[in-house]
Amino acid sequence: LVAAVALAPLGCSQLTVKEMEERLAASLADAVTDDEDVRSAALLIDAPRLGLDVQLASGVANEATGAAMTPETPFLSASVGKLFVATAVMKLVADGRLSLDDSLTKWVPLGAITGLPVVGGDKALGRITVRMLLAHRSGLPDYFSGQARAGAQRLFDVMAKQLGTTWTRAALLDYARRHFDPVGAPGEKFSYADTNYDLLGMVLEGVAAGGAEAIAAGAPPTFHQVVRQEVLTPLALESTWYHAFEPSPPALPAAADVFIARVNMTGARSLSADQAGGGLVTTLRDLQRFLRSLVEGRPVPLSTMATAYTKDAMHAGIDVGLCAWRIRPGGIFFALGGLPELVGHSGATGAFAYHAAEHDAVIVGTFNQTNWQETHVKFLLSDVLPVLGRARKP
Repeated sequence: LVAAVALAPLGCSQLTVKEMEERLAASLADAVTDDEDVRSAALLIDAPRLGLDVQLASGVANEATGAAMTPETPFLSASVGKLFVATAVMKLVADGRLSLDDSLTKWVPLGAITGLPVVGGDKALGRITVRMLLAHRSGLPDYFSGQARAGAQRLFDVMAKQLGTTWTRAALLDYARRHFDPVGAPGEKFSYADTNYDLLGMVLEGVAAGGAEAIAAGAPPTFHQVVRQEVLTPLALESTWYHAFEPSPPALPAAADVFIARVNMTGARSLSADQAGGGLVTTLRDLQRFLRSLVEGRPVPLSTMATAYTKDAMHAGIDVGLCAWRIRPGGIFFALGGLPELVGHSGATGAFAYHAAEHDAVIVGTFNQTNWQETHVKFLLSDVLPVLGRARKP
């Protein structure tokens, strides 16, 4: 990543809005034409202070039909969806229905999570808190893309080989039990894990039911129903849905193809593995509206998740707080220190949603390709932020 962005030209002359739009459109098109793995890409930048509100798309959204990628094409947002789950959690905290220091087992029956690998065994599961889950400090492994035991595969690779397999949450947790070792004791260290957010989904269900005992006795709302009630509906995100649990909204185009390397995952049942750790299909405008709402404090401020950072958690210069990521360009490479910080989240498919406070710019988009789960950061630092930095102030 350092090598990719080190020589990004920053320039000095001011750019008009039209010139910025032209440069951004050219960069997005180049990403599609220059990399044979990228079939489609989309980008939205909402920067009222700069007079910029642009939606761009490039490439073919659907190989089967040849449909072009457009700014209105829905796409899988992957781990950007973690921000939605964290927002629902923080909304329940703001309403006094949940505390960040609540134990996991206050809301989730121990029997449902017994045997999950953590240093200290089942007794330690009761020491995991909501805060630890949000911050990826539970000690639990990541079944999705973590280091599996010898002879086993991470689920990320299994999904691309077993396209017809449907994954339930119980099956996902069992996969972690069978194939992964603990990464630490509760609170001991950072280790990014979708497992944490599947458990947060269970916490949402437990709060809706009234506690662990109640959830064991009844059928509470599912996590995606809670996210819809607390986040999607209040913000009128009518083009956003959990693809494994809900039908797509009417009158929307088909979602863009998404690739794990060279494997087209469109229609694959194995995408059901992406649940509370992702799982949302959305559009540029819905994703922009969501992040802009958080910046404005609705339903909770972004700052509630952009805090308590573990420095250099994902990569040098990429920190993780209570869900939110912070990209510090100067921490990635010293020569990029003049670029503004970004706060938001990225997804394994090259999806991203960030706010650059220096410009009050919301930047969202996707490359629909897992080979760009790091390269999209290079794109933001090399092709987006330098353009915004040269805006001619209106």
